[in-house]
Amino acid sequence: MKIGFCAKPDQIDQVAAAGFDYIEPPVNYLAGLTEEDFSACLNKVKAASIPCLSFNLLFPKTMALLAPETTDAQIAEYLNGALARVRCMGGRIAVFGSGKSRNRPADMPYDAAFRRLAQVTRLTGEMAEKYEVTVVIEPLNRSETNMINSLGEGACLVAVVNHPCVKLLADYYHVAVERHPIEDIERLSGITHAHIAAEIGRRIPLEADEGYQRMFAAMKRTGYQGMLSIEGKSDDLAADGPVAVHMLKKMWEEA
Repeated sequence: MKIGFCAKPDQIDQVAAAGFDYIEPPVNYLAGLTEEDFSACLNKVKAASIPCLSFNLLFPKTMALLAPETTDAQIAEYLNGALARVRCMGGRIAVFGSGKSRNRPADMPYDAAFRRLAQVTRLTGEMAEKYEVTVVIEPLNRSETNMINSLGEGACLVAVVNHPCVKLLADYYHVAVERHPIEDIERLSGITHAHIAAEIGRRIPLEADEGYQRMFAAMKRTGYQGMLSIEGKSDDLAADGPVAVHMLKKMWEEA
């Protein structure tokens, strides 16, 4: 099991020194860089001892995906530039969390919002296929978005979109906050990528937890072959990183 850490690419050396196997940077950050700044960022990543294998935060907060004024052409234009940079950095996975971007407008019925989100996600999958990237839907807790709040809803979106480059992610933190069963990973026939953070404070996991054990066991029962990214806070990554990596890898082996 490869263990990564979610951080901006300029932190790649610190992430590597802390013992992680890869870094997961934000797509929206990369998309906002000038060509000069992106080139410098790319050079730093290429010189680092660990790769960028996955990316999160696919869309910027300013892009309201379900709003009537946001067109497919605008979304495609953004994705074309953003995913080109993801692929240039070696990324294979792009996480579609972006809770604020996918929020349902107050005056939009849920069924209409879901249909529009399915259209946007299908378009995203089609764009991702051009760059040999897989987009994974990240169900988020209800304090972060009003669309796709459970693994079941995420699986339904993936099924409706029905595109080979659109899959499902499980994030332990969001599942725990929503009090949903992490075993849904198995019921829904598995996931393609995973995130983890401690439920209290959304911090880097430093102590073994029965919930992590159940998550890993469910993942193993589906034959999971992907990676695990920590998306949690740390006040001292140099100290916390080795502890988290050792603990999680040991739990995975024992699951």
